[in-house]
Amino acid sequence: MAESKRVIVIGGGIIGLASAHFLAEAGQKVTVIDRGQIGAACSFANCGLISPSHVFPLPGPGAVRNGIAAMLKKNGPLRIKPGLNLRLWWWLTQFGLHCNLRDRMSGGHGRHALLSYSREFYVNFIPERKIDCDFEAKGCLMVHGSQKTLDEFDEINAVLDKEFDMGAEKLVGDELVAKEPAIKPNTAAGAWYYPQDAHLRPNMLVAGWKKLLVDAGVEFIESTSVAGFETNGKTKAGGVRVYKSPDSKVERPKKFSGETELLEADSFVVATGSWTPFLNRELGCNIPIQPGKGYSLTMQRPTICPEFPMIFENEKVAITPMASGYRIGSTMEFVGYNNTLQSQRLGLLREGASKYLQEPLGQAVELEWFGWRPMTPNGLPRIDRSPRFRNVVVAAGHNMIGVMTAPATGLLVSELVTGKETTLDPRPYAIRRASQDGLLR
Repeated sequence: MAESKRVIVIGGGIIGLASAHFLAEAGQKVTVIDRGQIGAACSFANCGLISPSHVFPLPGPGAVRNGIAAMLKKNGPLRIKPGLNLRLWWWLTQFGLHCNLRDRMSGGHGRHALLSYSREFYVNFIPERKIDCDFEAKGCLMVHGSQKTLDEFDEINAVLDKEFDMGAEKLVGDELVAKEPAIKPNTAAGAWYYPQDAHLRPNMLVAGWKKLLVDAGVEFIESTSVAGFETNGKTKAGGVRVYKSPDSKVERPKKFSGETELLEADSFVVATGSWTPFLNRELGCNIPIQPGKGYSLTMQRPTICPEFPMIFENEKVAITPMASGYRIGSTMEFVGYNNTLQSQRLGLLREGASKYLQEPLGQAVELEWFGWRPMTPNGLPRIDRSPRFRNVVVAAGHNMIGVMTAPATGLLVSELVTGKETTLDPRPYAIRRASQDGLLR
């Protein structure tokens, strides 16, 4: 066991909790601080899919063409409003450069390692620790509305099977309705069924995991934002300067007013999701994250409730049936840190579900929600030491697979902090130097 030292984890989402878990298991004294409430951001009401089949990142051959087509559709699943946001323009350019077969396969192997470890971790950890989070390992259906996209996926599925052992079963016609009776007959061309996938209710996972961490001695501090690091020598951080902040604060202020407090530690973990770019100068690098705004609707289970979670591929709408509720989610908006809940985007979710499901909506909507996914241009997170501080580890940029990959990320973070040999190859998640990555905030 590594020597016990104090570690501060900045960010109380699912990545921060997983990092705290493995650090505490390694014998470290852990404090988690969050600018709002623990688990109240993107970890709160996403679709909760645990899908090792989500190997390939968004950038890939044809992604730019498909993205433009999606934007041109009335109230389509993708919306981009770059305006004068030079960082978003730069990010979109980098995304386009990654839209090739080589980078897609490279990104796929990097994601596969995180996804596979995490799925196996959840299967054992959740029942062993008795976390009540509606976890079910039933698989997932990728439903296609057109024969063209269903057949185009033959080639992708062959690669998933050969390279990653993630092949699916193709269901067409009556086979699909027999598998999932909640789907209306003659509405879908078919589907691909991934038996290795699972799902859960993410806010319940966060709440249960936090309780375990509290019992293990982890300290949590909420409504506390980081103003910057205090140096301890040229290559080490000695502490973080923090200040109390209201939960509703959207952007880091350019100047800090009022009193700040210094929290000292031996090591630090930055798990701040979409907010990480606000610390780029402090970290001495560019973490190339843009907030990708997604939406969800949570409601009571309909009478004819789907048995399996599913994604309607043409509409980019996800359905998650949970023991305690029912969720429809997805869409993607690149509109900066806009905190407006757009009713037309929620309408897109309803329309997508109504196209295929016999009973698409539950009787009572319990929550209308949005969250900012931390999107990187190559689809891979950054899990690495800061170029400026050797005792600061960054774990951010998990795109749409944060819940899916949190355990593997937490393990890697703990090993980097304690200096142990890493279980997973860390190279796919390396941080490039600021001079290579260009823009800093």
